[in-house]
Amino acid sequence: MKHFEKLLLFLFLAGSCYRLPLLPSEGGRRDGMDPHGGRETYREPAELSGDSLYISGVEYPPGYDWVRDTAHSSVSAEILLFKGAREILRIPAGKPWSADPDSHRISGGHLYTFAHGGGCTVIGRDGEEILRFESEESIRGFAVDEGRVLTLGQRPGGGFAFRVDGKPVFFADEGYIRGSLDRGVPRSGALYSNGGHWCFSYILDGEIHLVEDNREREIPPLDNMKDVLLLGGNLFAMCLQKESLNYLVYAGLGTRLMNYMPGIRNPEALCGLVADDGEVRMLLRDGGLTYVWDIRTPGVKEVSTRPLELYPVRGGADAVVYLSGGRVVETVPGKLPEGSYSLVSGACAMVSGGSFLLGLSGLEGSPNMIVRGGEAAPLAFNGPITSIAIG
Repeated sequence: MKHFEKLLLFLFLAGSCYRLPLLPSEGGRRDGMDPHGGRETYREPAELSGDSLYISGVEYPPGYDWVRDTAHSSVSAEILLFKGAREILRIPAGKPWSADPDSHRISGGHLYTFAHGGGCTVIGRDGEEILRFESEESIRGFAVDEGRVLTLGQRPGGGFAFRVDGKPVFFADEGYIRGSLDRGVPRSGALYSNGGHWCFSYILDGEIHLVEDNREREIPPLDNMKDVLLLGGNLFAMCLQKESLNYLVYAGLGTRLMNYMPGIRNPEALCGLVADDGEVRMLLRDGGLTYVWDIRTPGVKEVSTRPLELYPVRGGADAVVYLSGGRVVETVPGKLPEGSYSLVSGACAMVSGGSFLLGLSGLEGSPNMIVRGGEAAPLAFNGPITSIAIG
């Protein structure tokens, strides 16, 4: 398991990514903290699994300090899967399945696990190996689409592959995937769905490239592009204007949607576009402040002194988790239960059915908590909650 503090740096992570399509161009995918005082008292819901809420976590022996991880993950641990408050699966962590939160995800009520080493990559479902291929890849994007397992894997030192059931449909000997699995949106990590097509971007020699299914998409030659997103019939791009060091945002094939953003002079590299349910946001960290722009309605949506994880909401206020020093200090909507908590991964929160769901990992003696619709319920095990999912 990575050191705890490193795990908590899930915000705004982006890998910096030549290509060789293997399918014909007419083919494509279809062919092949310091908690706030005065918290309100929460009651435990009678049932957490009303619409099939699944939760994954890692359990360490009682009394072991998993935050400090002084045994450097050599201590025995188990990966857990809950349906609501009921444990339905546990598998040993270690060989081959890692306790690293980015090494397992939930889909369709199943727990998928990833492992790489010794020149190969292994994918498991509910503790059983289902795929193995001879390429050592760190999984940056993952989804199950109509029964097919999609993976987007980064090789050490450069190069990557987009695979369907372990078979490469697009690969490169150089380049770095932009994005990772530890973001909350999209839930499939660096890989995302656009109208039934699967997309991702990568960086090669400082330039961003966009891939849709098994081929590269042409994008406008915009200077110093930082991020690109294909959504519906629009191509969104985030660019840094070299002359003034201010940001420009484009939509479509180079059509300007928003003018430069005043006041941004020393932007940090970790920034980008976030989209969910047709909503697009731009996030930027500059001078200790986090800026959020609503791309479809130009203008600053929020400025925060704290890092944050954003979950866009259509037709309403976005859901946000605010962090400070590795701890969750505030959530919108809702309030935190009493205690001290971390959000180990952006995949530990989501918006579903009009409710904001959170899997909070307890610190300093606080129990793990599932917060949903103004209510909270504990999950009693010694270790972090690593992801949540519906159905």
